[in-house]
Amino acid sequence: MYKFLKLFFFCLFVFYQSNVYSSEQKIVYLNLDEIIQKSIPGKLILQELQDQNKKNLEKFKSKRSNLLNQEKDIIKKKNILSKEEFEAKASDLNKKMKTFNKEREQTFLKFEEEKKKKLNNFLSKITPLIETFVKENSINIVLNEKNLFIASKNFDITNQIVEIVNKNIK
Repeated sequence: MYKFLKLFFFCLFVFYQSNVYSSEQKIVYLNLDEIIQKSIPGKLILQELQDQNKKNLEKFKSKRSNLLNQEKDIIKKKNILSKEEFEAKASDLNKKMKTFNKEREQTFLKFEEEKKKKLNNFLSKITPLIETFVKENSINIVLNEKNLFIASKNFDITNQIVEIVNKNIK
């Protein structure tokens, strides 16, 4: 009986302590996309990527327009050219189109790779800042807002992290 009471009080103590510890857990969330969009270094990265993408689009728009004009020219001359000349010009244009499409695809793949690299680099710079913030504020868990269903705005630390990023990353 004595052992049973001892065991009972021990279990009661352990469960009580685990409840006390679990109630002291501090869980917050942040929005990484918003940090990138609102912070000064994040805005600079996004602007640089947007400019690069516009430049790529303009480059390929003019090339595409040039190829379409060549195609229209060949079609206009279809009745004037001999069958062999027409097929040769059409074949040449087809090769140019394939080259254009391949170049465009490679450029956009490189752009996506560059975008991913720059954003990962930015995230690697802000991660230590977030870790420091977490330690200073005794936070146990930080979640990304995308993975939440619903939470109180009181637990959102996004704006605080944006301020820290603006102060520490130039």
